[in-house]
Amino acid sequence: MTKSPPASQAIFLEQVKSWPIFPGVYQMRDAAKRILYVGKAKNLRNRIRSYFQNWEGLTVKTRVLVRKVHSIEFTVTQTELEALLLECNLIKKHRPRYNIRLKDDKNFPYVVMDFTHPFPQFRISRKIVHSPDLKYFGPYNTGVRDLSRFLLKTFQIRDCSDSKFKNRSRPCLNYEIGTCTAPCVDLVSEEDYAKQVNEACLFLKGKTKKLVSRLTQEMSEASERTDFETASIIRDRIFSIERISEKQNAVLPDQTKNIDVIGRYIQGNDMQWVVLFIRAGFLIGRRTEKVTSVVETEDEATQSFLEQFYTLTLTPDEIWMATDFPNRKEIESLLSEKAKKSLKIKVKRDEKGLRLLGTAQENARLIYLENAKGKSQSASEELKQSLNLIEPPYSIEGIDVSNFQGEQPAVALVHFANETPLKSQYRVYHPKTIEGANDFGMIYETVMRRLDDLEGHPPPDLFMIDGGKGQLNAALKAMKEVGVEIPVCSLAKARTQSAFTLKQVERSEERIFVPGRKNPIILKENNPALRLLQRVRDEAHRFSVKNHRRRRTADSHANPMLEIPGIGPKSKEKLLIKFESVENLKEATVEEIVAAGIGKKTAKKVLDYLGGTNSKSAKT
Repeated sequence: MTKSPPASQAIFLEQVKSWPIFPGVYQMRDAAKRILYVGKAKNLRNRIRSYFQNWEGLTVKTRVLVRKVHSIEFTVTQTELEALLLECNLIKKHRPRYNIRLKDDKNFPYVVMDFTHPFPQFRISRKIVHSPDLKYFGPYNTGVRDLSRFLLKTFQIRDCSDSKFKNRSRPCLNYEIGTCTAPCVDLVSEEDYAKQVNEACLFLKGKTKKLVSRLTQEMSEASERTDFETASIIRDRIFSIERISEKQNAVLPDQTKNIDVIGRYIQGNDMQWVVLFIRAGFLIGRRTEKVTSVVETEDEATQSFLEQFYTLTLTPDEIWMATDFPNRKEIESLLSEKAKKSLKIKVKRDEKGLRLLGTAQENARLIYLENAKGKSQSASEELKQSLNLIEPPYSIEGIDVSNFQGEQPAVALVHFANETPLKSQYRVYHPKTIEGANDFGMIYETVMRRLDDLEGHPPPDLFMIDGGKGQLNAALKAMKEVGVEIPVCSLAKARTQSAFTLKQVERSEERIFVPGRKNPIILKENNPALRLLQRVRDEAHRFSVKNHRRRRTADSHANPMLEIPGIGPKSKEKLLIKFESVENLKEATVEEIVAAGIGKKTAKKVLDYLGGTNSKSAKT
């Protein structure tokens, strides 16, 4: 398959002649307009030419990617830094199949000292905003709430909002219990409060020795002035600082730099990364990331990891790594420009550096092996084999129809990425061209509308329809008319005999229908592939029912014929489901209304209000 170059090679080599030689970002798309890969380049023309000019020099994985490329788009940027940031944003937005993707895109919490107010305060934040008025300390992965309480109690920094601060006329409870000096009512001067803030910053920087020395001197001066109350407050503060410092062990004597020590463990296409955060000589936390390098080489994967990781996290003063890689100076320069400060990426060879790097490497190895322990083949891999797909489906979209006798239909489309629900990509469709209870028609229309909306929403690697052959064929018909070819299957319960019970349906076998195969695929109940499809199907069903009920409830609320005093929305919905129309409801007996889940007293009230045929008998 990969021995000979693709037929499109000559076409792309001709197209790329007109490409610019400036830095920028390129997007490779397949025939279904899905973004396969996003990359950045110093020279767009040369970078794209390298994919097609030397076919024999490409890795097997890269050849697989290049064979799927149907079109390539580019965006020119002014600088390489702009290209780096745009590349990271596009990867995060589109999650291309062949790019390294950091699964955990949330920052660890930071302690932020906010100097935008004359009386600064600190807060805990995961969001990084680059501003000269904000000073960040961290990141911390555990104990940040305990740290926050310690700072409040020890340094008496205010924790009220600016609006509360402005409108206070007397001290709050924090002042009474000794965790705030009440700057809101001028019980402390700006100068003295600034000292409190400076002491808190010294502690957060890890300069505890300097802080304790300063406080000890202040305590002695207060004692000499016979201000014993102030001296006792400072004494308690020193005691608290020393007590919490005893629990920390310095791993480096240098307390002037923030250092990230990075270790990795490679197994096949998987890379397990561990980043140790060392601040002021102390190890304050770590972050772990597992990525899969489908196309990139080890060196390219390292570059991609550093680029993405440090667009999410504040950059330190130094990054230590065990092995060198090409373009290290370039990445160093780009990250320094982003951080607006000098940053060094060092390949350490001294004793202390090797010891910490060894710790990071061993952490990465142990974490990978622990996570892999007892794990069999992934559900996506099982799905690839069971459905005879070319590749494991990274993205799966499930479709389910919910309606009540054709009324208020809602067709849900849910999106799973890497076997996990991605709710930002969920959609609900209300059929525009289908009337009545026509599930096949609704699926046909939904697939048509979904595949007509590919700009910014590329199709998934697999469509899963809730239903049997009829639903599958409706989806296939729509895909054929749109001209998009992607794998599709349907999932249905096995047929049961007449007079079956709900429990029998739930226990029956699941059948998977695929195009071109007469008989369904039946997998074992504990098969990971089946479990994944069931999760997608159940989530689509939940989402469709939720939206159908919402429409039905809204419709019942808007029905002027059921504006009965004292009848709530839930009772109103029960009546509509049971009797469908007010005419039917008028002819019902009290017992029939009670059977719908309505109380007897309320049932009589309904018939009295509507003047039903049984209303008189209801009164007797």
